[in-house]
Amino acid sequence: MPFISLLLNEFVVFYRTIHLTLGIILIYDLFFMEVKIIMKKIIIVGYELSGFGGTETVCKKCASLLSQDSADVDISFIFFKENKNISNDTWLKGMKFKRIFSQIRNPTLRRIHFAFQFSMYIKQENPDLIIAISTRGCYISNLARKISFTKIPVFSWIHLSLYSAYKAIFTLKADYHLSISSGNSNYLINNGVHNNKIHTIFNPISRTSIIITRPKNISRFIYVGRIIAGEGKNLQSMFHALSQIKGRWELNILGSGDDVGILQSLAADLNIEQKVLWHGWQVNPWDYIINNIKEVTALLLTSTHEGLPMVLGEANSYGIYCVSSDCKTGPSDIIQNSMNGALYPVDRPDLLVNLLQDIVSGKPLPNSIDIKNAIEKFYDDNYLSRIKSALNIS
Repeated sequence: MPFISLLLNEFVVFYRTIHLTLGIILIYDLFFMEVKIIMKKIIIVGYELSGFGGTETVCKKCASLLSQDSADVDISFIFFKENKNISNDTWLKGMKFKRIFSQIRNPTLRRIHFAFQFSMYIKQENPDLIIAISTRGCYISNLARKISFTKIPVFSWIHLSLYSAYKAIFTLKADYHLSISSGNSNYLINNGVHNNKIHTIFNPISRTSIIITRPKNISRFIYVGRIIAGEGKNLQSMFHALSQIKGRWELNILGSGDDVGILQSLAADLNIEQKVLWHGWQVNPWDYIINNIKEVTALLLTSTHEGLPMVLGEANSYGIYCVSSDCKTGPSDIIQNSMNGALYPVDRPDLLVNLLQDIVSGKPLPNSIDIKNAIEKFYDDNYLSRIKSALNIS
């Protein structure tokens, strides 16, 4: 009897141990199954970037915001590279990235080559979704998933105006669209994309308590961006308009580009060279402005086309008034006339002259705090909510 009793006790202990172990295993499996369900593995893909543009800035900031907000997001970058030139990877510090190379000369065959290589990476990594930051990236991503026999959703995230982007029609190869402007959203709708597949998320702007004040005895204008005289940034239009302004003003230019010499010659021809100050390209332009230029009346932008010109929102975040062309996509999403700036039609430079003359003549501008508040929807926290909703990230 004692032996049977001991045996029964051992059996009970063994049964309880097995039951507890199975319970722990079940809980472990359920936990990690849940992690697998909510984990988002995202690949951001596109052609090689220079490392100095607005696309890089927005990509890095978006990845940072998502990663800081949720540990359950895994973001990596894939770049299609057509040459062996040395790349600037400074902006990619702390992020996962890989390059895919092809030196095939025929553009169509080169895209197929990129797609074949990318398809192997897709099979290896098994991402939850792909975000293409270029029109050709949309085409390649769509082809790559077909080659890999997967149904991974592809999002477009184009940082240019779709009305002027190269091969813009390739964007329609994506399943869904992260649109940076109302204008780009309209382009997609006009090309047959259903509204429920378009998420107009804009771009993020960081809040700051700093206010860059206005000078009292001079109108100090700034331009921040690439130095392009004609089509694109259209700085020649800015110079011609300023040459007609009566009163005290100066233009401070921060940026670099091939047209610096052309514009310096134009300034001399227009007899405004003494009023145009060249500061060159700055790694942190707003820190430079705060420490060196110190006071600003307004930021000027005379572009013929833009995607979403973040420089307008950045200026507004410091309380700076903006005067911008109302090109097809971008500025009208940011600038609300009389609240944080003024818009004029691209083909009406005479109206630009009127706006600038009013400022130099002392027309009262909106309060800096009101200018900051006018771009509330662009601030990081509101942007993060939109992109998480678009990508279905909890």
